[in-house]
Amino acid sequence: MLAAAPLLALAACGESGANTDRVNEINRDRFVSGDGSNYRWEDPEDRFDAPRLQGTDLDGNPVDTDDWAGSVLVVNFWGSWCPPCVAEAPYLVEAAAALEGEPVQFLGVNIRDTGDAAKAFEQRWGVQYPSIEDEAGRIADQFVDYGLSPNDIPATIVIDAEHRVFSIWRGGLDDAETITADVTKALES
Repeated sequence: MLAAAPLLALAACGESGANTDRVNEINRDRFVSGDGSNYRWEDPEDRFDAPRLQGTDLDGNPVDTDDWAGSVLVVNFWGSWCPPCVAEAPYLVEAAAALEGEPVQFLGVNIRDTGDAAKAFEQRWGVQYPSIEDEAGRIADQFVDYGLSPNDIPATIVIDAEHRVFSIWRGGLDDAETITADVTKALES
């Protein structure tokens, strides 16, 4: 009961009289933007296995990263309520388009969002790759041992073709070229 008290207090705060989406309002107050650091494991021997990610996309279709064996994965943790996620969305869409035809699969992981808000976000930015719904943060929890917290978003993880973590970007991306160059290095190694 005591553990729920801070959440109840947070839920009680807000703009009086405003018709707001309570889930997104609470989430805006709880996320911690990444520090912008980037970690890369150039030597394949230094890389660690990425967890298998499974879930359903925003349309209810199953998604399983094991289906993309042999492809480099770009996994982006985002929320429609997260300002840095909004800022980086066009760059991820641009990078996905630039890498089309390569053995690369982009995957979004939507953190603590409502289904309608997440779909509107993807439509607004023209996101063509799937996003797994992770309202409870269970998928994000699989990366805690790698230095990511479910509250550290946006975050982007590049996973090599053998499904080992190649790089982790903590914070929003400032351009498409940076992630495209990182994925190109992962393809070459």
